[in-house]
Amino acid sequence: MDGGPPLLPDPAAMIGLAPTELAITQVSAAAPLAAAPTFEGFEPVGLAAETQQADADKLAKAAGLVEAARAAETAKVADAERVNAAAITRSADLPSVRGSRCAPNRTGFGAVKSWVSTSGAQLRCIFGPSSVGGVASRSGVSDHPRGLALDFMVDRATGDDLAEYAVKYMDELKIKYVIWKQRINHGNGWRGMEDRGGVTANHFDHVHISFDAR
Repeated sequence: MDGGPPLLPDPAAMIGLAPTELAITQVSAAAPLAAAPTFEGFEPVGLAAETQQADADKLAKAAGLVEAARAAETAKVADAERVNAAAITRSADLPSVRGSRCAPNRTGFGAVKSWVSTSGAQLRCIFGPSSVGGVASRSGVSDHPRGLALDFMVDRATGDDLAEYAVKYMDELKIKYVIWKQRINHGNGWRGMEDRGGVTANHFDHVHISFDAR
């Protein structure tokens, strides 16, 4: 019967048992063995630590990815800013920008071509030569008689700057070639020229610029 006291063995059945057998029978009947403990719901300590470490590694990896994405975006923005700054700097250096800061002065040009007149006025405004020579007769082959050349009378330092600037912006200024200090440049580097026998003839006191014929 459920809930009642444990049933004791029948005394009549124990008659004739040895003392030892009697003791075993009494213990077996009166004190059933307790069930072995179970561990359901518990996780081994080692496995729990491994799970926590894996979770920590995942979080660290995610944080690293976020930081890398932020760094990449920052670098992208910085690159864009550098490109914009370079574009602004170049725009400010253009002949059409720098050469527009003063009224056009075409004194000495003569009847040069319209694009020669525009470019010559811009270069004059930027570098301030003492004088500029345009259309003129020449004994040899020259672009001057055709209105396609200008001579900028300058000192050596100004001439260096003017010659390099003219080469740098050959396309914008529609320049064919530049002569300065007995050298000529068609846009592919300076090359030495023959000695023509004098400072002016060898272009040491002026920068000669020939322009495209269109």
